[in-house]
Amino acid sequence: MDILWLLRFYFFYPSFFVVIIFPGLIFTGILLLTTIWFERKAAAKVQMRIGPYYASKKLGGYLQLVADALKFVFSEIIIPNDVNPTLFVLAPILLLMVSILPLTVIPFSIIPKSGSIFSLYFHDFFDPSINEGVLAGFFVQYNLVLVLAMEAIYPIFVVFLAWVTNNRFAIVGAVRETYLSVSYDTLILIATLSLAVEYHTLDIAKIVESGIPGIIADPFAAFVFFVGMLIGSSRFPFDIVEAETEVVIGPYTEYSGFLFVLNMAGSYVGTFIYSLIFADIFLGGWLPFAGFPGAVLTAVKAVIIVFFSVFLRSVYGRYRIDQALRGSWKYLFPLALISLVVGMVVGYLWI
Repeated sequence: MDILWLLRFYFFYPSFFVVIIFPGLIFTGILLLTTIWFERKAAAKVQMRIGPYYASKKLGGYLQLVADALKFVFSEIIIPNDVNPTLFVLAPILLLMVSILPLTVIPFSIIPKSGSIFSLYFHDFFDPSINEGVLAGFFVQYNLVLVLAMEAIYPIFVVFLAWVTNNRFAIVGAVRETYLSVSYDTLILIATLSLAVEYHTLDIAKIVESGIPGIIADPFAAFVFFVGMLIGSSRFPFDIVEAETEVVIGPYTEYSGFLFVLNMAGSYVGTFIYSLIFADIFLGGWLPFAGFPGAVLTAVKAVIIVFFSVFLRSVYGRYRIDQALRGSWKYLFPLALISLVVGMVVGYLWI
């Protein structure tokens, strides 16, 4: 009995459950396959094709993605002669780890004092600013800044990954990433700062518990953040770093087999992380639920955003690098400043 209690205690401990089970690594892995399946199906539907079909017809060809994943995982990994093999293998692993890292500090729900399977951990994850426990892998009051800081180091590892491959297409892709990262990081930072000023906090849980979704309090910030998210995660129409017709697949050109899977996973995981942040601060997060149902609601909102992001591939062409940069600085940057002013005014008058 004691062993069962201990197993239950450690299984549902937020630092394990949230990071590993839901919405951590296992859920994210399943979501990754589902997202790619949806992306292919949606593009096929728009282009009047069938898309994945023959493997598991009754499931709409879903198992085709599993077959493709297995094929990549067990394919031969080719390491070019003129690269450092250790760095070449290490770079995709570090990239994926960095992309997953923000999952540890994003709040997914609150922990009520009683009545929830997580209530046992109420005091361990207590947030004094809302007088509730917070369901997160690791709770810090300044989680909004910490999440953005973690996301901001992702481009550094993209550049590192391209550098170790010693490939000209990879280097061009990395240079594009550096140009874009300056623009989208600025947009996301200002949009988030608007919310922080508006809600007088850097705690994501407090923003959600205010009961006013950020998309209502500051729609300009929501729009700027969403576009910045698309640029930052290389989703269409900003699939510029990996543009196949121009730079093969940019920083990932030399990678094959399982290492290629890790690289691609990093991009989709980045989209999911940004979607979770968007769901929390702009869409009301877990409200009106708490505990595990609240975490499910947050994940559902994030999944809808992820699906919408990949659906854009079906209906938009790719911008050129100069068009994306001009659009960021000429149109979105002033809009981001407007969102900051709106945040200050609304925060002073309303919230």
